[in-house]
Amino acid sequence: MAAIPPDDSQQERHSDKNIYRWLELAVPLLSFGGALLAILFIVTRTMVDFRVTILGCILASWVLAYLAWIRPRKDIVALTTPIYSFIFIAVPTDIFSSLVLELLYATSLTLLLIRLKYRFGIPGIALSDRKDLAEPLRTYVEQTEATCTGISPETAHRATLVFVRFAEGNYEDAARVAGGVAGQMEGAGVSSCLVRAFKIVKDHAALLDTSSPRPHTFLTFSPEDAGQLAKSGPVPPGDQEFDTILDNALLLLYSVAWTASERDRAHLLVCQPFAQKLLMEV
Repeated sequence: MAAIPPDDSQQERHSDKNIYRWLELAVPLLSFGGALLAILFIVTRTMVDFRVTILGCILASWVLAYLAWIRPRKDIVALTTPIYSFIFIAVPTDIFSSLVLELLYATSLTLLLIRLKYRFGIPGIALSDRKDLAEPLRTYVEQTEATCTGISPETAHRATLVFVRFAEGNYEDAARVAGGVAGQMEGAGVSSCLVRAFKIVKDHAALLDTSSPRPHTFLTFSPEDAGQLAKSGPVPPGDQEFDTILDNALLLLYSVAWTASERDRAHLLVCQPFAQKLLMEV
């Protein structure tokens, strides 16, 4: 199995994330900035072609269209905003009417940006890549995509490390990495199904590493987590329940890793048979 890239490359991932953030900020800044510039010209009675201020909306619409283009699902409305922006130049109007249109258009672009950000996926992750996942794993990953909202690429990379190490049988490393990231997330005040999954894998990996028997009490998911688990049906208590909890934890880590850490997908594909086995086992 190919070695997973070290965490040192996370700086590049953070750099890409910063670029997307600046582009998103550019949409309201450019669009409303042009409108504010028009207001300044009016107040100071500066003689200038008012269509100059429209350039802010035009540039903002192109930035929004680019952000729509690099997402997995294409928002047609956002992609076509540059066409509408040229109406401001093509249709003659006075400066006051133009200002009103600019403010309305800037508001529309900002609302479209919010819609794009929360409904059309993460920049740079192509939906076509998901064809490499076979059913039923692909369906589970799609169903739990919302779980990955707000998860950093670094955390997703750690999820990859944990899953791959566990699949390799390197339980010591799996327990160490899982425990470390769970501690960091809890230290940051994060309490979620994902944190619980890391802790569950840590506990099970530690038991497997030392060949210890199943404990009488063990960590489980809460009832509220059922919608994020691959196996949410009733399970008889005992060994089957113990194993199902581990399967759900590992599969959740796999889903998070696949969705939020694109660069690790090659390693996850190698481990796909192991993930499919976990999902298919009853």
